[in-house]
Amino acid sequence: MSTAILFLVAAVSGLYTSLWGAFKDSPYEGFKLKTFPRSVYFNVVILAVLLALPTFHERVLGLSLFQLFFLTMGLERFLAEIYKGFFRTEDQAKYFVPSRITLFGHHVTSDIARYLVGSLIVAAVFAVVCIDVSVESFLWFAATAYGTGLLVSLGGAYKDAPFEGFKPLKFQRSGVVLAVLSPLFYLLNDPETPVSLGFLIYMNGGLERFAVEYYKTYVQRNMSGKFRPDIDRHQHELETREKYHYVSLVIMAGLLALYIMELRELGAVAPA
Repeated sequence: MSTAILFLVAAVSGLYTSLWGAFKDSPYEGFKLKTFPRSVYFNVVILAVLLALPTFHERVLGLSLFQLFFLTMGLERFLAEIYKGFFRTEDQAKYFVPSRITLFGHHVTSDIARYLVGSLIVAAVFAVVCIDVSVESFLWFAATAYGTGLLVSLGGAYKDAPFEGFKPLKFQRSGVVLAVLSPLFYLLNDPETPVSLGFLIYMNGGLERFAVEYYKTYVQRNMSGKFRPDIDRHQHELETREKYHYVSLVIMAGLLALYIMELRELGAVAPA
């Protein structure tokens, strides 16, 4: 498979993330051309690193394009949140829920402490990617999906609960959603090149963001909860942001077509 196609899939995956970010944030911050493609850049760099390292190179090439789409999305989402919480210096006055990491809701004043803890977490992220244990049974796919969802919920609860309160039902949401969606990756798993546990965890992380953020952003039409409710909104951005949804729908349609095509190539779906 052409390397250019791999990078194209990674870039489109990042674009999908950028679109929902713009839909939610532009009414508060305005459209920022400079930062809009940030997730695209992150996804492309992540793929470049994975391909450049011998430990991951062959495992990446063994993935389907559908799997690759969610792998880069999951890694980008984990790393982007770590970057915003531990390494980025930004005025927090506009936020109701700070993007900068807190210690159980209390501001962390030491930059050195933030950088140190952030570096350790980044190392942990890549340590998980290194887990090269093949996953083949549906039980393990479902268990990995549910466990990944709980991990995502744990990070969200640590960040949000001091400001919004702990919500038990919401805490289970990501785990349940991923468990229900786990057949998507199971059916696409090639017995000759089964996906590794490390990759599957981040594929599930990407799928969780893809599904949950679509529902919250485009279906519920929730305004971003991270901003203070009393700050002024950009009315023009609020009235014109539907364009981001339309592009997202095009990406989703292409992803569905790709999934069906790759299932047929595996023989899981009979040709029409």
